[in-house]
Amino acid sequence: MSLRIHYIRLIRRWHARVGVFAALFLVLLVFTGLALNHEEALKLDKMEVSTPWLMRWYGIHANFPTQGYLLGHEFLSWYGEKWAWGTRVLHGSGQPVGAIEISGIAYIATASQLYMFQQDGQLLDKVEKLSLPGYPIIAVGKTGESIVLKTADGIFTSGDGLNWDNASVNHTVWVSLASLPDKTLQQQSELLAPGLPAQRILLDLHSGRLFGHYGPWVMDFVAFALLTLGMSGVWIYWRSVKQGRMQNKSH
Repeated sequence: MSLRIHYIRLIRRWHARVGVFAALFLVLLVFTGLALNHEEALKLDKMEVSTPWLMRWYGIHANFPTQGYLLGHEFLSWYGEKWAWGTRVLHGSGQPVGAIEISGIAYIATASQLYMFQQDGQLLDKVEKLSLPGYPIIAVGKTGESIVLKTADGIFTSGDGLNWDNASVNHTVWVSLASLPDKTLQQQSELLAPGLPAQRILLDLHSGRLFGHYGPWVMDFVAFALLTLGMSGVWIYWRSVKQGRMQNKSH
């Protein structure tokens, strides 16, 4: 076997090997690229992924709460900007300083806002800082069927959470944190698990950043492999065409 033939066979063999290797990453790039190209239609920026092993891979570790406020017959707890009431995720922000249910309405107060929710978790109303009777809110309680807010500016009471009067501490029952039951802790830990937008994960996967510091270098190597594959493919095709013409001439 001549050295030339051996060289050609070697190129063909490595062309096939590189092709298989590059094809795996090419499929990955195609799927992630297509998904990112239609991110608005797929709503990837609103789709949250909270798979535990993936969050650990990103270095995100959660310290879930062990205490919360008893709100009606279910507990309210929170982690970061997420609130969980029973098995429902509420749309709120900030750390609650108190929560109480009165006449079927769930009142949740942060230092600067007062939220009112229905039993199904739908937001009824939100009282912003400028509309509060005092600021910041320090504690929440009730007297009769009225909510009571303890603030730095005084104590106030309201029957609807919107109109306020001065109040005293007499006959006021203040709410306080309570330990979460084991079942509630397990349920709400799943609801409050930290997550990342699917868009971010697909971008990291597409660029190779998901695989760590050397991930982008791996993707660069794959790009180089695809370039080499294309060039060697053209060369092999050109050789086969040239040999075919020579054989036709010989006949």
